[in-house]
Amino acid sequence: AGALDDARQATVLAPGDARAWHGCGVAAADAGDPSLAIASFEHATRLDPGYARAWSNLGTALRSTGRHDEGRVAFERAVVADPRYAFGWTNLAVARRDAGDADGAADAARRAIAIDPKQTGAHIVMAGVARRGGELDRAVEHYERALAGRPGDASVRFALAGTLAERDDMAPAHAAYVRAARDDPGLLRARPGAELALPSGMASAEAIAQSRERVRAGVEMLRDELPGRAARMNADRVLDEMRWTNFLLAYHGENDRDLQVAYGDLVAATIGAAKSPSWQVPAGRAAARPRDGRRRVAFVSAFLRDGTVGRYFESWITGLPRDRFEVIVVPLSHGDDELTARIRARADRFVPLASGRTAELARTIAAETPDAIVYPELGMDATTFVLASLRLAPLQAAGWGHPVTSGLATVDAMFGCDTMEPPGGEAQYRERLLRLPGLGTRYARSGLPDRAARDALGLPGSVPLLLVPQSLFKLHPDDDRRIARVLASSPHARVIAFAGRHPRITAAWRTRLDGVLDAHGVARERVIVRPQVGHDDYLRINLACDAMIDSARWSGGNTSLDAIACGLPVVTLPGSVMRSRQSAGMLAQ
Repeated sequence: AGALDDARQATVLAPGDARAWHGCGVAAADAGDPSLAIASFEHATRLDPGYARAWSNLGTALRSTGRHDEGRVAFERAVVADPRYAFGWTNLAVARRDAGDADGAADAARRAIAIDPKQTGAHIVMAGVARRGGELDRAVEHYERALAGRPGDASVRFALAGTLAERDDMAPAHAAYVRAARDDPGLLRARPGAELALPSGMASAEAIAQSRERVRAGVEMLRDELPGRAARMNADRVLDEMRWTNFLLAYHGENDRDLQVAYGDLVAATIGAAKSPSWQVPAGRAAARPRDGRRRVAFVSAFLRDGTVGRYFESWITGLPRDRFEVIVVPLSHGDDELTARIRARADRFVPLASGRTAELARTIAAETPDAIVYPELGMDATTFVLASLRLAPLQAAGWGHPVTSGLATVDAMFGCDTMEPPGGEAQYRERLLRLPGLGTRYARSGLPDRAARDALGLPGSVPLLLVPQSLFKLHPDDDRRIARVLASSPHARVIAFAGRHPRITAAWRTRLDGVLDAHGVARERVIVRPQVGHDDYLRINLACDAMIDSARWSGGNTSLDAIACGLPVVTLPGSVMRSRQSAGMLAQ
């Protein structure tokens, strides 16, 4: 307060001095007065439009009050005023990243690093952009360079751990999670990382069983630890810190109900222990009705764009009868395409993403007073999973975008497909299972590109080609044996598969598969691994193949619908859980 008084006096003594007004802005920001800080920085930039630091600090002050677009413009003015201002470029990179402009963020971060290689924030931005683009090695490199400048930054080390785990580098990933939790005891999500993180590929059925037992023991350990930590923390931070999902657990193809319920109860106990939560909606609360009496339904998802979840569930949003329902759409990610535009045009309200903070998102959703919330998937996006653990509407339901129980007591219903659910499938869900007829959605058939010759696609000609298109983490050791048996019985056939997200993942799968091929007397080169391709070329590969061998424990979804659109026969074997029966349900339909 004394510093702020002195700074104000300086502006009285030298009202035309931009440095005095800048100093007043800094003092106001330190004193927790963002309005005065903004006004002071604005005055400084009017007096000296070339004052780069004032523009940069104005951007920071504006963003602190939620004025993100104006803040980004201020950072742009800062680097125009001084193109050699490395920290200004770093701030601009962060602002562009948060606005969903990955290319612009990377450009600004590169400029910052070129001026000052020690710009830690710029390395963090570059790492995040690289990770989202699948360049995991580059992401690791930038996170490590950021940690060289800030070795005690637990959040950066947590991000490094997650990136290492994504490329199946599990030992250093575990060590990074452990250190992140030690460096910042409030970084709660580092503890699930250390105890629950799973590799993408499993070497054997025995390894799967061991991993599942590790998850069970890890949840039990965390149940004794995390609520006690949360009780000493701010509730808003606890929500951010519980952003974790057991995504890879579902790909084991087992009944996950008990493990998911145990984890769901852990999340509830940890959030419930936090101080002064402000987002909870009382059970049975009636939402404020619009005067026309329609029910108000909110759809909340990070995947409302062209992709599996978007293609599956667009029609749920666009086709809901508007004479009976008012539709609110809350997207949890940046990114906009034609599918997003169709949803936005049909929604009664499309709530733009204003903040990535979980508590702010929860308050935004609760303020819409929905009668019901539908989460098209629960388990793929960590923020969505935490939001679903709160009671933000009297009725909350999930779709089968991630077709396994959430395990959350706050999710009342699971919309499933009658053609895909096994007999007695209700027992596999904590939610009430509602079996929608058929596929449970109106799926738009893919438009097909022109065919291409096999040699143009890098495929062998004049031999039977069997497509195994699934992500490698979907392939169970059982699938290796089926592939080997098929190839052994058809000596001229070749299998076409696609590389994993990282060469380590592909190499681990090949090591596992090659041992099985050897045991069946099948030459290893008869399994051809192609790089991942765009959707049109992927469809051309479907058109060039003779049959698709489905994955057994997590069967094809979008891939099977694409194959059907291409007239490619799909060979599948329905199992005991819904996610192993999707292709069979589609074929039956």
